[in-house]
Amino acid sequence: MTTLSATTTPWHAGTSPASDPWPTRPRGSALLWLAGLRALVAVVLLAPMAAFMAGRGELVRAAWLALLPALPLVSSAAGLLLGARLSWRAFAAQAVADGLVVLLVVWTTGGLLSPYTPLMLLPVLAISVLAGRRAGLQIAALLGVGVIALTAVQYAWLAAPPWLTAPLQGAPLLPPSLAAYTVAANVGGAVALALLVGHLSETLSRTGADLARATTSLADLTALSQRVIDSMAGGLVVTDSSHAIVLFNWTAEAITGRRAEDVLGLPLAAVLPVPSTAQSVRGAPERTEFTFTRANGSVIDLGATVAPLLGDHGQTAGQLVTFQDLTLINQREAERQRQERLAAVGEMAAGIAHEIRNPLASMTGSIQLLRRELTLRDDHALLLDIVMRESQRLNATITSFLAYAGPQRVTRAPVDLARVVRETAALLQQQLPQEYAGIRVEVDVPARLEHDVDESQVRQVLWNLVTNGLKAMPGGGVLHLSLATVPHASGSSAVRLAVRDDGVGIASADVDRMFQPFQSGFRNGSGLGLAIVRRIVTDHGGQVSVQSVVGTGTSVVVTLPAPTGVAGSAMSLAETV
Repeated sequence: MTTLSATTTPWHAGTSPASDPWPTRPRGSALLWLAGLRALVAVVLLAPMAAFMAGRGELVRAAWLALLPALPLVSSAAGLLLGARLSWRAFAAQAVADGLVVLLVVWTTGGLLSPYTPLMLLPVLAISVLAGRRAGLQIAALLGVGVIALTAVQYAWLAAPPWLTAPLQGAPLLPPSLAAYTVAANVGGAVALALLVGHLSETLSRTGADLARATTSLADLTALSQRVIDSMAGGLVVTDSSHAIVLFNWTAEAITGRRAEDVLGLPLAAVLPVPSTAQSVRGAPERTEFTFTRANGSVIDLGATVAPLLGDHGQTAGQLVTFQDLTLINQREAERQRQERLAAVGEMAAGIAHEIRNPLASMTGSIQLLRRELTLRDDHALLLDIVMRESQRLNATITSFLAYAGPQRVTRAPVDLARVVRETAALLQQQLPQEYAGIRVEVDVPARLEHDVDESQVRQVLWNLVTNGLKAMPGGGVLHLSLATVPHASGSSAVRLAVRDDGVGIASADVDRMFQPFQSGFRNGSGLGLAIVRRIVTDHGGQVSVQSVVGTGTSVVVTLPAPTGVAGSAMSLAETV
């Protein structure tokens, strides 16, 4: 019948744990059960006795017993309503009130021989369970003092006013020695119950606290593990013993383009073509590199390490796969190797060009002298013209090769690229050979667009691209030149130069080779024009991309970012107005 605070909140304002004599506090659900139980016990046990005494004409006792069940009900309601603000003092006052209610019941129903004497154990039991051993002993001591005082009054060992002894009149008495034994048994039982139940309650409370701490630690460890997994720079895939995927971190999602919920439970081979643990030598981690097609269809290079996931007894319980996107690294390595090859070839080309150009110049000069000094037949003159033309073509090829293979210094300066495009288009239209008379040149550029570039090299890029565009349209068409400012991944702006033709197009298998030297797709082409374009654009830190459809045309896009350390160097007239 113990009423306690129905709250799980910490101490009342101004009360610290160190000053709380009952450190083990009840919690909400237990209080609700206790409040209902104590009220039920009071009604069930006391109401029949009140009715019985009223029937015997003992109206005073019947009135007391009828009122007593209301006390625990009022106390329970007050505890539940005020529980959020109760300090340990109010909590203790409610426990003391429960003990006094029991003493009143015993006093009203016959004193020491009252059939309700065992009810003294209920407050002790409830307090010991909810508040611990110390609180239980205090309530047991209170009840013990009350029982001793009640017995002393009943046996007239202690003087008391008539109103206090009236309910005890006519109650049967035990011999004094047996009365003392009964009192000692009741008090001792209450103390023993407080010790035993309080000890069990405190042990259970400590176990619960340890379990709560362990649960919190486990939750923290789980959260930490998840954060570590999510913070990994590479993808992580874990499989079970049947090679089904059980873990797929967010980096793996970003690299593969597939969501974790879509791949969990799938075989590893259906997601990543990596070797299984069974193929590893003695279960050692195995490194592999392979090409992978992402969900959007793009192809990337992956590097993966496969290791066995060991169980509790050292058996293989699955696989642990970590992988990274090596596409950019491989591209940089390929570019580094290409630059090294170009440097070596450039040194060799300079020497070879010198050895070829000297005799070539002598041959050309001799032929020109012969044409002036000799009177040649038409067929002989034609042969000399062929020699001259091929000599000039060979000299142009050497010049282009030196431009491609030799070291080129990029001298940047603010250049109006819109002006460069317009001038190139005008020059192209004025010098169009008769065979390209059916080609129309269209220009889409802003009024002004400045960017830090090497002007002569950019003019070379543009001229090579438009020349290729003309050659791709022997039957005529539209050559479209456009220029615009676009955002760049570096955070600064970049210039986008596009050259689009309506020509024959390029097969997809040939697109990757078109920027390699001596890979011309046109008759009498040196195969160095686009290679030079790529070299210049790469030296500027830019990129070249190609989109082509056979029979429809080709679009070549050059992106030139701002120089390192220069933000927003591309500025159009529209942006400055």
